[in-house]
Amino acid sequence: MTPPPCATYHHAARRGLLLQALPALLAMQSPYHTGWVVLQLLGIISGLDSERAQIVRHLRALARARPIASVYIAGSADCGLLSVLHEAFGEGIAALDVRVADRSPVPLALCRQYAGAMGFAVTLEVHDLCAAPDPDGCRFDLVLTHSLLSFIAPDARAALVGHLAARLDVAGSLLLYQSVRAQHGLSLLAYSPQQVDSMVAASLAAQATAARRLAMFTDHELESIVRAFCAAKITHAVASVDELAGNARAAGLTGVRCEPLSAQDLAGHRPATPESRYVKWMVQGQRAA
Repeated sequence: MTPPPCATYHHAARRGLLLQALPALLAMQSPYHTGWVVLQLLGIISGLDSERAQIVRHLRALARARPIASVYIAGSADCGLLSVLHEAFGEGIAALDVRVADRSPVPLALCRQYAGAMGFAVTLEVHDLCAAPDPDGCRFDLVLTHSLLSFIAPDARAALVGHLAARLDVAGSLLLYQSVRAQHGLSLLAYSPQQVDSMVAASLAAQATAARRLAMFTDHELESIVRAFCAAKITHAVASVDELAGNARAAGLTGVRCEPLSAQDLAGHRPATPESRYVKWMVQGQRAA
């Protein structure tokens, strides 16, 4: 069968695909990934949408500086990061060698559906990114990741960044996005009972509107999904951008630069993490010859 021609990115198409994927997603019984998709569809969290324009600009700038033929997406809550890459490269994504790796098959299934519907190929890899890559494995022009360090204990982050850098071809770039919670206190982030109740109330209010209603769920089913998501989403705070930059340099990357994402562009960001003061940062570095 001839694959469909590669389509350009469109927000409505991505939303439609997520809606279409919900029944299969529920059957996979992954509370975190199901809740992540449902809360985006309800408009409770923004996912990558509030950062999309900035990441697209960064990707296009990298592509202008050096041709990009291969991309490794390290970690994926859904198909969001793949869709950002698609928006940045447009129909040109069909010419890229794109691989998405995650320890869970659930987001990989969403990426497979997205790439198939949009008309481009993607290689999927169930892999624990904390494990060292095969020294004889493929190397990539770009390794792209978002919020991955939030799911890694602080004492394991430097090794993880080293593993990501090891996947780069010579002069390849690591592009990493991460929330930094300076002076947050406790490094472990979990929802308080009050925060869970607030998420549930906001979700039920959105479900009551015609524009956001997910007809396949009763209120009781939706509440169960949101509570299960909150119980599953326990992450680790990253305390400083110096840690991010230090890990990148320790991994042998050169030209390391850190840049906070625009506060203006992030003004509409609706976070899925318990409330705390934080700034989103972009970290970029290249593998030396």
